[in-house]
Order: sequence, then C-alpha cells, then structure tokens
Amino acid sequence: MADNKYKIFRNFMVNELGISREDIKEWTMQAVKETVEKELRGFNVLEVARESVKGLIYDSYDRRKCVEDAFTKAVKTIVENEITITLNKKENKNVQS
Repeated sequence: MADNKYKIFRNFMVNELGISREDIKEWTMQAVKETVEKELRGFNVLEVARESVKGLIYDSYDRRKCVEDAFTKAVKTIVENEITITLNKKENKNVQS
C-alpha cells in the first residue's frame, strides 16, 4: 500500500508537475547550502575555542580537586588509625621557687 502511494505521488510529480529527480537533488542541495551559510554567519570560532578551553580547565581543576580530597582523606585515615603520637610536658628547670 505504501509503495503504491509513493508511485502515485512520484508519477504525479513527474507527469503533472514536470519535476525530475535531478530537480529535487538540485533544490535540496541549494536549500542545504543556504541553511549552512546562514548558520555559519553567526558562528564565532574564537568563542567556541574559548568555551572549549574553559571547559577543559574546569574539568582539570575538578579532577585535581577530587584527587587532592581523596589523598587528604587517605592520609587522615592512616594518621588516625595507625599512628600514635604521645606528648609529654617538659619540666622547666629555670622555675624560681
């Protein structure tokens, strides 16, 4: 059924309107070209580059911060669980009685 509708439509375009396959290709290429040119007029390469670099810097900072936080947490855990620090008060020998 769908194939039949396509044939009817194609025959109508070719026979009644005089539109060929080449016409459709040409019109499509022209429409795509105009659309691309229109979109590129507002395209700022420097802004895209700036935003890309900014994103890389922020991503790098976030990763570095994450590694620093993990390292700090690991050191804190080791110090708390595995290291004992004892402090003794020194007697002051210069105390006058």
